[in-house]
Amino acid sequence: MDELRERACGVGWRKLVADGVTATPVELKRGASVKLEHGGRTETVERDAWPARLDELLGGARHVHLLSPEGDLHARRTKKGKWLLSRGRPSAPGGAPAAHDREHRYPLPPDHPLFDATRLSRDKYRQVQHYVELLRPLPLWDRDRIRVVDAGCGKAYMSLALVAYGREIGTRVELVGLDANPGVIETVRAIAERLGYDEATFAATTIADYSDDDPVDLLVSLHACDTASDEAIAAGVRLGAEAIVVAPCCHRELAQQIAARERGSGRDAILRHGLLLGRQADLLTDALRAAALEARGYRVDVIEFVSAEHTAKNVMIRAVRAPSPQREERARTEYAELVARWQVAPSIDRLLAAAPGP
Repeated sequence: MDELRERACGVGWRKLVADGVTATPVELKRGASVKLEHGGRTETVERDAWPARLDELLGGARHVHLLSPEGDLHARRTKKGKWLLSRGRPSAPGGAPAAHDREHRYPLPPDHPLFDATRLSRDKYRQVQHYVELLRPLPLWDRDRIRVVDAGCGKAYMSLALVAYGREIGTRVELVGLDANPGVIETVRAIAERLGYDEATFAATTIADYSDDDPVDLLVSLHACDTASDEAIAAGVRLGAEAIVVAPCCHRELAQQIAARERGSGRDAILRHGLLLGRQADLLTDALRAAALEARGYRVDVIEFVSAEHTAKNVMIRAVRAPSPQREERARTEYAELVARWQVAPSIDRLLAAAPGP
């Protein structure tokens, strides 16, 4: 901890975050200072007074993060009062920003090491930044620590971005990435180790077989095919996740059920065309998923994730647990009406029935 304090009292560091209080070196007309931000309030401390103010911050803090070009330092105080210090690669190269530098447009600095380690294309880079932007409104980021499960993580660059963003704002994101492919797990594990993300762990398993003794704050699942998104939603409910975010991919299940029922009937001009049938099934599937989550006590937003110019599979379902008997009753009614109108048997119904939650 002495090392962290010594570096924070010096020059060249970019940002210090102590339990939600963010300190940034700035240059003012009256001289070098440190700007403190917390809960919408701003305080400016002159350099001469900064060491004493720093000691006040450290004295009551549980988690402290110092970001600098020489490398990041992350400190956590145990229940017994002992500080545990870990080191990571610099979150962003370059010196401290000036007082009136223009703020980054995106949640993560454009030159963040994550983007080099994952070798993302320009389009993927924008998707990652937009993904973090869409998850920032979740009521989780004011906490010292959140636990995130990524179901079907693949290369996990989206979830690793959440770890990176957590370090930026002083929230430890304990990531658990799950994928049935052991080769994929080894690849993403190596990327996390190269970035120094000791809070990220990965396991070669399916979401159905995964269990967690620790509370899960957020479950995410991106571009899972067909009913895999339903499995992720059910797992989020089963694990008691406070928030569930899924961006589904293909929706074959209900399209097949509707096509089998309508084949040869000639009753519907939309359903006679495969492309239009598929899009109708997409809308129906995600509407049922949203209603099912609302019936389980979540508040749900259905929003655009990826621009339609890149892919038609651009819907994100963002759900936050917020029990409301009135909303839950309405959602149950809407769900039943959709199932009856379209005469379908969606997997989300069966999976949630087997996932009563905590």
